Amino acid sequence: MQNPLVSLITVTYNAETLLYDTWQSAINQSFKDFELILVDGGSKDSTVKIAQQFTSNIGTIISEPDKGIYDAMNKGIKAAKGQWVYFLNAGDSFYNNEVLSDIFKNNTFNNCELIYAKVQTVNEPTGVNYINGKPVKYSDFFSHYPICHQATFTYKSAFEKIGYYNTSYKLVADTTWFASFFKTQPEKALYLDKVIAFYDIQGATYHKRMLGYKEYIHFGWSNFPLAVAIKNWLMYPVIWLKVKLIRTLTNTAIFKVYRKLKFGIKLAQ
Repeated sequence: MQNPLVSLITVTYNAETLLYDTWQSAINQSFKDFELILVDGGSKDSTVKIAQQFTSNIGTIISEPDKGIYDAMNKGIKAAKGQWVYFLNAGDSFYNNEVLSDIFKNNTFNNCELIYAKVQTVNEPTGVNYINGKPVKYSDFFSHYPICHQATFTYKSAFEKIGYYNTSYKLVADTTWFASFFKTQPEKALYLDKVIAFYDIQGATYHKRMLGYKEYIHFGWSNFPLAVAIKNWLMYPVIWLKVKLIRTLTNTAIFKVYRKLKFGIKLAQ
């Protein structure tokens, strides 16, 4: 049985300190039917030179100015030659060397166009990292972002049916895409109880949480039931206060204990 080709897309800008380790985690995979795609925003550092060290595994290198991360991600999807697409962002890495093999070697996914699983966080401000991910349904998108992008593999043709990422959203275009997927074809999503990657939690969405929430409210007006959209709009000041409180308490001992209890992490003895 022939294995599918998996396109591993990395979007970068001045990522010379991160790219090598990220791509090395791909090279170390026991599963070898993949290509590396770099979509670089015209870095001024050595990002592209570092990428060129992986010549034998590179499918495409694009280095040019873009209109934001989702524009770059769309470029990567269009350049992909694989049946499956995965975004391995600079700073992230696969959980172990068997991730791709466990999912794709000798496996067939009849009528499946989205595989999603779990991630292990890194760089959590409290120092309390955790494993995140569980089965979801469309209604789970009404109140939060239930799927981490680094936990998903997407069949390339799904983008041709649902569309590419909406670049009018600067922070939540991936989540709105997943919401559209689960709204239109939830039967084509498959959850795997596996940890896929180490995920750097302090990305753009983390640091611009309220801007991302504003975008999500906008998406909700035309995509969620009216009662849900109104609730999300009314919840904005509550979410703002929650984010303010979390960032104020992040470095306190009591908040770290709370996080450990919340995520079921065993307290240090």
